[in-house]
Amino acid sequence: MNSHVGMKIAFLAAIILSIACSDKEPSAEDLLNNAQRNVVLHRDSLGPETWIEVEKNDSLNICMDSKVRAWETSLETEILNDSCLKVQIPTLIGVNTINVKFPDSDSAYKINLAVGMKYLNLKNEEVLLGFNKYTEQDIRMFQHINEDPERLVSITGAYLIDKYPVTNCEIIQTMWDSIPFQSTYPGGFFKDLAEQWILRQGASVRYENCPVHDTAASSIFLFQAIKYANERSKREGLKPYYVFSKTTKDNQAIISRKKYIISYLDFNNPKDAYIQVSVDESSDGYRLPYYDEWMMFARGGDKKKRAIWGNYLPSLQYAQRYANFGIGNGYTQPVGQLKPNGYGLYDIFGLVWEHVLFEEDNPFSVQRGSPSCLKGGNNRALLEPTLEVTYEPYWKDITYGYSEPNYTGGRAEGFRLIRNIGNNAKWTEIKTVDEN
Repeated sequence: MNSHVGMKIAFLAAIILSIACSDKEPSAEDLLNNAQRNVVLHRDSLGPETWIEVEKNDSLNICMDSKVRAWETSLETEILNDSCLKVQIPTLIGVNTINVKFPDSDSAYKINLAVGMKYLNLKNEEVLLGFNKYTEQDIRMFQHINEDPERLVSITGAYLIDKYPVTNCEIIQTMWDSIPFQSTYPGGFFKDLAEQWILRQGASVRYENCPVHDTAASSIFLFQAIKYANERSKREGLKPYYVFSKTTKDNQAIISRKKYIISYLDFNNPKDAYIQVSVDESSDGYRLPYYDEWMMFARGGDKKKRAIWGNYLPSLQYAQRYANFGIGNGYTQPVGQLKPNGYGLYDIFGLVWEHVLFEEDNPFSVQRGSPSCLKGGNNRALLEPTLEVTYEPYWKDITYGYSEPNYTGGRAEGFRLIRNIGNNAKWTEIKTVDEN
């Protein structure tokens, strides 16, 4: 963990060497010397909730430093001895809970397993938001404006963030009942995309395991990403964050804070072209990141560089340690193959464009008030600059501040989800950063 990142990250499992078998019941010490992923928890250090980050399909041993009376969970488990539990981690991203009870108390301690997600408990964490595209000299000489100027902000709040972009398998399994047997789109681009999902589902098995490093979903419309977020929430018994309602509007717009009109593009052809999306303020369920949140998570504690790989003169080879630029000939690639950022998040850049919502206002004039934009770039970024009009940008132009408009909501791209646990993050601006 970076020393400058003021956050508490969940206990991480360790890989331990194997030992010989024994006829007697294994002790906690024996189990921790076995070839398993293991976590040792001390009862005195347990709070109301303890977070452990795990990957899908893992097998995990959890051992307490004192005897346990009961382990309560819906997960597949095996009691190994009076203080250790073996847990089979589920195949879908999310949070799963184990309640632990000790012999001398009726109280239960909650252990939350964050599957495929990072847990960040930010406490007065100083982060850099915004992006100074123009220097002070540019502004003075050419009257340019930094529409989202850099500023230091202090944030306090607990977040869960998908470590990777959402994968194709996650979409198929979570949205299984929403994918039709046959597309009702009359033809063209929308029908082609719908039929791709129908074919993917046809090649899949219901409830099959989703691998950790499956390919990233790269053909999801904004509405579908929002709908998926609600399904993730419902799967965990959380109140869905988004509320849908009919509208007579005929274009995308930000109506007010956290209230939008977006294109109604789904796996099937809906009757209406647009739909209204608002939020349930009482929900702390899964959702898309707002623009400032995405900027915070993408930087991962960085307050100096223009992109994760550096400033103005990085080599492509160095950038490809973090981003899939030019890899895969435009086809989606497996997640988590490259280096993570300072918060332990993978594929922020160069795998799939990620859908991001604006909380209240879209500050970028070129985006004409659109409710959302696309961040991070994908693996089709140009490897050489060109004067021709192209669909994808030159890779060196992709920075923390770079975004692509999604005017009509018709861009089918990728995304990752977050949760602000308790829905109580507090942001306090410290100062504006000078352009230089």
